[in-house]
Amino acid sequence: MVVFLSKRSIATKRYVFLAALRLLLHTLSTSASRYGRYIEPLVSLSIDFYIRIFVRVKTAPLEVKKALTMTSPLGRVVEKSSAAGNINYLFKIQHGLNVTEKCPECDSVLHMAGPMWSGPLHDADFVSKVLDHLEANQDKYGTAVRMKGMLTVAQEEVKAPFYFTPAKIASFFHCTTPPLEDIASALLHAGHQVSRSHACAGSLKTTASREDVHSVFRSWIKLNPVKIENISETSPARRLLSKEPSFAANFTKHPGSVTLSGKTKLVRYQENPTSHWGPGTKAVSGSKRKRTKDDI
Repeated sequence: MVVFLSKRSIATKRYVFLAALRLLLHTLSTSASRYGRYIEPLVSLSIDFYIRIFVRVKTAPLEVKKALTMTSPLGRVVEKSSAAGNINYLFKIQHGLNVTEKCPECDSVLHMAGPMWSGPLHDADFVSKVLDHLEANQDKYGTAVRMKGMLTVAQEEVKAPFYFTPAKIASFFHCTTPPLEDIASALLHAGHQVSRSHACAGSLKTTASREDVHSVFRSWIKLNPVKIENISETSPARRLLSKEPSFAANFTKHPGSVTLSGKTKLVRYQENPTSHWGPGTKAVSGSKRKRTKDDI
C-alpha cells in the first residue's frame, strides 16, 4: 500500500501512529518472502511509546506470491477457472494509479508514503481466544484490566487503514469540535462502518472516504457556523469551507455509535502516571556542578 497524503492529513494522528505498525508489517512480509514464507498478523498494537506485533509465519509458495497484494500496488492477482474446475492464479502488473497531483479536498500537494502493509492488523479469532484465556487467568497478569480493554477495542476495529480524531479534523475547518458520538452516528446513518481505534483515545476508524468524513463536518458547520472573516484567504481552511457537503449528515444518535467496549466501561486506554514517567529533564548548557573538596 502506498498512501498519498496532503499536508492536512500528514499532521493528523490518523496517519502517524498506525503507520509504524504497517511499515513494520511490510518489512516482516518482504523479509519472510525471501525465504519462501508469508506472515499472518495476529495482533498489532500501538501502545504508549512503542509498538508490539505478533505474527504467525507460514510456508506456502502460492501465498508468498499473493503477499505482493498486501504490501504494494505494483502487482495484482487474477483468478481464472479452467474447464476442469481448477483455479489458476495469474500474477500481473498493476494498472496505473488514479491519483491527482493535488488533494481534491483542500487543493494541497499530495505526498507519497510507503510502501506499507495494507492487509488486516489483527486476527479476530486469535484475539477472542486471548480474551478467553485472560478472563480465566486474570490473577496471573498485573495489567489484566488494561489488556482486556485494549484487546477488546482491537477486536472491534473495522478494516480501515487508519483513524482520525474529530478535534484534529475540526482544526482544519477552524470550527468547534463535534462530539465523538455525533460524528459516529452521522457516518453510521450514511451507511458506513465505524469503530474506535486501540491506538488513541477519542479516535474513530471508518470505511468512509475522506470526502464523506469532511461532508459530515461541513454539515456540522451549517449548524455551528465558522467566522470566515477570521480565516486567511490563502488558508487551506478556506478551500475546505468553500465546498458543499455531498450529503446532509444526520446527527441523531445511532444505536451503533456506542461499541460493546464502551457500553461495559472497559479501561480502553492507558492513563499516564501523575509523575515520574517519560524522558528525564533535558540537560542545560553551562549548568555543570562545580566539584568541591568533598568530591575529591
